[in-house]
Amino acid sequence: MTALEALCVQRGLRLTEHRRIVLEVLEASDDHPCVREIHRRATNGHRIGIATVYRTLNTLVEAGMVKRQVFPDGKAHYERAGRPSHPHLIDVATGAIVEIDDADLQPLLEEEAQRLGYRLVEYSLTLFARSER
Repeated sequence: MTALEALCVQRGLRLTEHRRIVLEVLEASDDHPCVREIHRRATNGHRIGIATVYRTLNTLVEAGMVKRQVFPDGKAHYERAGRPSHPHLIDVATGAIVEIDDADLQPLLEEEAQRLGYRLVEYSLTLFARSER
């Protein structure tokens, strides 16, 4: 049993061909693709409609296998769940989404939460910037 199959079984889902395709696209992504981009990547060698991609993503989000985030471009962007929380930098000129290495930042956030009497369980941080290049 593959990791994807095991995760589907754990979440009470059958691993259909379409779910496998969408999860594989997200697993191979190093960005945060929107539905149309996931569809474009998924149709490389497969037959899958855009409506099927929407339904599949909704099912996977509800099952906790995929995270959906809406960035300032107004589009929902997706990534496989289970990855640690990480901040994003949004280029306000281009809309590009850049993941930030938070190795130094996370301990500071945990320390601040603890100082306030909390234990940090997850966080979301979005930075907006303009390139100086």
